Amino acid sequence: MNRPAVTFLVHGGSDSIEAVRLRGLSQRVPSNALQFLFRTKDKRETWSSWSREIRTNRPDLIYVLNTAMPGAPIAAWNQVFRGIPYILDTGDVIFEMARRSGIGAGWRLPILWAVEQLAWRRAHRIVVRGTRHKEYLEQRGFPAALVRDGYASQQHVAAERISDLRTKLGLQGKLVVGLMGSLVWSPRLQICYGWDLIRALPSLTDLPIAVVIIGDGNGRAWLESEANRLGVGNLITFTGRIPYAEVPAYMRLLDVALSTQTNNLPGQVRTTGKVPEYMAAGCFILASKVGEAELLLPPEMVIPFNGEVDPDYPARLASRIREVLAKPEMLALRKTLPEIAARTCSYEVLSREWLSVINRSLEELGKPMLPA
Repeated sequence: MNRPAVTFLVHGGSDSIEAVRLRGLSQRVPSNALQFLFRTKDKRETWSSWSREIRTNRPDLIYVLNTAMPGAPIAAWNQVFRGIPYILDTGDVIFEMARRSGIGAGWRLPILWAVEQLAWRRAHRIVVRGTRHKEYLEQRGFPAALVRDGYASQQHVAAERISDLRTKLGLQGKLVVGLMGSLVWSPRLQICYGWDLIRALPSLTDLPIAVVIIGDGNGRAWLESEANRLGVGNLITFTGRIPYAEVPAYMRLLDVALSTQTNNLPGQVRTTGKVPEYMAAGCFILASKVGEAELLLPPEMVIPFNGEVDPDYPARLASRIREVLAKPEMLALRKTLPEIAARTCSYEVLSREWLSVINRSLEELGKPMLPA
């Protein structure tokens, strides 16, 4: 093939989580039908190089991952002025997320609104990762398709490696509760991811538990300060940012893994990449009853969450953790999750769904469909 059928605009490097998603989704398609363009640190250079590649190769379809700069406006510009259609793949409502959290707000808000609206309105189809997101867009007249967040192949982790990590981190004989994610401070909500676990801990100090928080960000200092204020700092291990290759080993330290989403539009539309990863690793998950987690997980694993910041949620979370520790049969439910993950979030499954969406779009556009 002299030119790519699909050009991917990836807002990340070749080893980024965005690249992992696109390679997983497109694994059934011959590589010579695809072109991957990755963002560099210089956005102006990225804008120039992406525009040049699209102008030179003129793909049948542009596929832009995430509603971000410069990919979303480049895709829209090429659709309007060159007639090259595009599909937008997004897991968030970026304007509402920024407005409600305060992250990236202020003078950037009108820009975020304009970029998102433009990207939605000019896209041939919008691929989303949550059922509520699909419903939200379709109610507003936008064509949407669901292809959930997936998980990278779960590499085997030797039992000795996990045992060594437990010993190194002082976790022997403990029920390990934890989370993985970006520890980003929300100036509007005055919380950081992990706040609910920190505030649940004071009522659990009589139990043999330990906490592991995997990740880093500008909210870590606040979490550490809050934990020390509540007298539970000694129960928590902050790993900081760890190499992606080490993630499977660290996830397997977690007996109970948390995924908390606020009960508002930004939370309701999400799957989040954490949930499929936790499921595939066989963690027992405790998630707020919001978004895709409510649809994917057994009822024992979801906890009601009210509003944007639920002050009573830490108490409900603590109660459920205590129940899990008291009932081994509940903790045993974790063994069912890898099969659920394989059926709903594996790239073996998602790649079939994705190829169906792409070929349906190409057929509608009068373009040759992709070979499998």
